[in-house]
Amino acid sequence: MDVQPPAVLVAAASRGGWGSLRPSAQVLIASIPLVAVVLLSILTFFFILWDYKRAKLIIERGGTPVPRRMDEKLLLVGIVALFVGVGLLVFFAVKTGLSNSLLGGIIPTMTGLGIITYYVLVHRSSSKG
Repeated sequence: MDVQPPAVLVAAASRGGWGSLRPSAQVLIASIPLVAVVLLSILTFFFILWDYKRAKLIIERGGTPVPRRMDEKLLLVGIVALFVGVGLLVFFAVKTGLSNSLLGGIIPTMTGLGIITYYVLVHRSSSKG
């Protein structure tokens, strides 16, 4: 008895899209956004912890910590997220075409654009007032 694959799988494999990739490649590509978010969360946690300990040490020694300038850091995060998102969009578009995998690039792109827009709006309103 010969078992034929469903017609949907055959059509997807013949197009050269997501279905034509090996399952191990699909898992690796799908895990890129998850790994990026986890690593960014870990790095952010340790940066905040390091900054807290540094400020605490300065205060204990009788000094005054330097006030934080979040504007430049916020803009940097927005630009990095934008370029990472655009890079992922291009990669996924070339590799899989128009498919759901483009969400892996659209999400960081829109996040970066949102952060940059927030920076521009706050910077513009603070310079007017």
